[in-house]
Amino acid sequence: MSIPSYKTLKTPIHGLKIHLNKVVADSHGFFCDLAETDNPLWQTKIKHLHASIAIKKGVARGEHYHYRLIENFYILSGTALWIFHDFNKKSKTFGKTWSLVLDFPPKKNKLAQIEIHPYIYHAFWPLTNEKVVAFATGTTGYDPTDYKKLNIAEVPAVVRILKKYKIKI
Repeated sequence: MSIPSYKTLKTPIHGLKIHLNKVVADSHGFFCDLAETDNPLWQTKIKHLHASIAIKKGVARGEHYHYRLIENFYILSGTALWIFHDFNKKSKTFGKTWSLVLDFPPKKNKLAQIEIHPYIYHAFWPLTNEKVVAFATGTTGYDPTDYKKLNIAEVPAVVRILKKYKIKI
């Protein structure tokens, strides 16, 4: 039996997982495992790689959910507030909102991999003036019919969470 290369954290939203992958740091910099062969990422048949880069403190990237696409995100620079909301009416956690702060370099030598399934709203807001670079994988190529862009007011609890972090709407 082999030891898993990652640890999966439970989140309060069904279809949203955080996998913690290994990071090795030394005086030269960092080596980050994005996904070893045992990582669930490889079970999703990756067909798209992209980066989402936020360049201004408090200005969101994302603010949508997909109908079919499964994405995995990794923060490779900066500090960002991530907010998620379950819009899947068939989910046991429908209507649940959750947030977390991720940054690079990662704490405790673990790089967070955010696995986001369809109907999970996701967006991130930089919390500092440093740009935030999020590398992502997708199970399909870009499809303009596969997502719903939302106004912040359409996502319960987002305004309250943003106020907590002093992010102006």
